[in-house]
Amino acid sequence: MIWTKAPNAVITATLLCFAPLLARADAASDARLAAMEQRMTQLEDKLATSEQKVAEQAELLKTQATPAVGAGTEEVVEEIDVFLSRVDVAGYVSASYVYNANNPKNPIYAQALNQFNLDHNTFNLDAAAIDLSMPADAPGRAGFQLDINFGDNAAILGGYRFNTPGSFSDNFVEVEQMNVSYNWNDVVFKFGKFDTLLGWEVIDIVANKQVTQGVLFTYAIPLYHTGLLASSKFTEEFGWALGVTNGWNNATDTNDNKGLVGQLNFSSGPFFTALSSYYGSDGNTGFTGQSVENFNTDRALVLDWVGSFKASDTVSLWSEINWSYQEEVEFVSGPFAGSERNAHWYGAMLGGAWQATEKFYISARGEILRDSDGYRIAAGDDVTAYTLTGTLGYNLTDNLLARFEVRYDDLDSDPQSDTSAFFPQGGENNGSHRDLQYIANVAYVFD
Repeated sequence: MIWTKAPNAVITATLLCFAPLLARADAASDARLAAMEQRMTQLEDKLATSEQKVAEQAELLKTQATPAVGAGTEEVVEEIDVFLSRVDVAGYVSASYVYNANNPKNPIYAQALNQFNLDHNTFNLDAAAIDLSMPADAPGRAGFQLDINFGDNAAILGGYRFNTPGSFSDNFVEVEQMNVSYNWNDVVFKFGKFDTLLGWEVIDIVANKQVTQGVLFTYAIPLYHTGLLASSKFTEEFGWALGVTNGWNNATDTNDNKGLVGQLNFSSGPFFTALSSYYGSDGNTGFTGQSVENFNTDRALVLDWVGSFKASDTVSLWSEINWSYQEEVEFVSGPFAGSERNAHWYGAMLGGAWQATEKFYISARGEILRDSDGYRIAAGDDVTAYTLTGTLGYNLTDNLLARFEVRYDDLDSDPQSDTSAFFPQGGENNGSHRDLQYIANVAYVFD
């Protein structure tokens, strides 16, 4: 009995010893629980306060106008879209090969009557052109035009090609047109550099039916001006243009005189005609010399008429007549060297094209230009240039145009004048007064 009761007594005594410790543990646990409950209460109070502030701010925002951040962004994007929709982007890349039947010993400048494609037996990057424009097509609107050319044609237009023959001419850059415009009551004012009003053919070779430009384009008229030009219409059919320029083929004025350009034009259905003129110093563009004094003061007058007629959906015709003179030329070469006289030149052109199929066309052009005093083309008396050009064109794709051209040039003069060296021949020092060119051209055009 004694041993039976002993364990119970031991257990009871042990419990009595640990009772205080257990009581203290329970008290500490109760304290921690109380602290946690107090912390939870504080967090709930803060959350309730924050929710109340959010609700108050939401009510405040409801009473005020909401900033149109999204609407403003949409307006900016819309304005950019409208601007880009009015900008016209166009251009082309053109490459050619030229072979001259005279087979000149020196291939440089073998095609003397050409504006471009001057060299014989040469693959050439004619031009890589990019044109950006926005028309000032309504009163109160402004616009601009920026046409940039790269390649051999750019070097020729800028005069670099003649200073560095045979150099890396495809690296040259020329700004063909760069101007801003404003429409004031349907009168468009254009300020800057722009192509001339004169002539039928244009600088961009893909816009002409022929690969090469004719002698009237090359020798009879200016190609571009820098100045101020105004244009508008009298009626739906009749239009006009008038401008003041630095001169003839010069971006910077080289004298104290300004030139005037003007045009009257008429368009009705398939018929178009225009009479254009230039009056002012010609900028010493003759090839037989002119004194500095005359260069600064004497005037040139150029009258140029063009007309076109679309006879049918497949047949079109065009023509040009030119009459010009330059006052008081002081000749330094040729039969009139040492004398001073007025120089005259005049010519005509007739062309046509037949669109045989949707992709294939045939075109022809004939020209005559008489340089009476040997001032515009070559030193001589009664120098006359004749050209006859035939062109086949085929659109390989909607953008890729391939053309093959045969061109015949003939240069005649008074028997006392020597122009035989104008077209050099191969292997000899003498020359010819005629040549025959074969030209292949491929151009990718985009707009």
